[in-house]
Amino acid sequence: MSDKCFITGADHNFQDMVIWWAKNIRKYDKETDIVVCDFGMSKEWLERIGKSGLVNKIARFPKYHRSSWFLKPTAMMKAPYEYKCWIDVDCEVLGNITEIFDYVDGTNMALTNDPCRRREDGDPNPKWFATGVNVVKGVPKVLKIWERWCRPEQNGIKRHIGRGDQEILHTLLTKGPLKESIVEMPMDYQWLRIQLARGEDNPNKKIIHWTGPAGKAHIRNNLMYK
Repeated sequence: MSDKCFITGADHNFQDMVIWWAKNIRKYDKETDIVVCDFGMSKEWLERIGKSGLVNKIARFPKYHRSSWFLKPTAMMKAPYEYKCWIDVDCEVLGNITEIFDYVDGTNMALTNDPCRRREDGDPNPKWFATGVNVVKGVPKVLKIWERWCRPEQNGIKRHIGRGDQEILHTLLTKGPLKESIVEMPMDYQWLRIQLARGEDNPNKKIIHWTGPAGKAHIRNNLMYK
């Protein structure tokens, strides 16, 4: 087994994108393991993914009663690999990205900037990081704390401090010293759909994140069956 993996997760809403996602990685990388987390996919799609020959491991998780993106840091913690790179299932990998693992050393988490969120007014911390692509070695402290705050309510106590995993991490980085545990990667590793819509392109981009309903529609209508 490889000591490195690319990992994603999907529930029934996005299960149809998993094979497309994995095929894009396998076009350029035959060696790094691929892990898919079952956050509530159907039996039919789990069988399709397993028979595709693209995935090394399917990890099962209890179905989450809220948005499954809160399970992202848990999935990263539990993956039995030394180096782990989470890539959202609506991300299109455009080349070999194995060098992405060079950004982490076991004490940090590597992320790209989110310039679209940075432009919001009234934010006490103008620096946002996009969690659609993130990398760790082992289980660093920042991942442990992020995972704890993304868990469901426990013993009647509401734990969430944001609408999604990215907002939770942003709050944690704003209020404490964890920001020192973040390594900023070049935007090459996560070029956002909104940037393209604004006419902002990057000839060196390695991953496009097709965010939002418009991005999902673009994947399904224009990319999945090429």
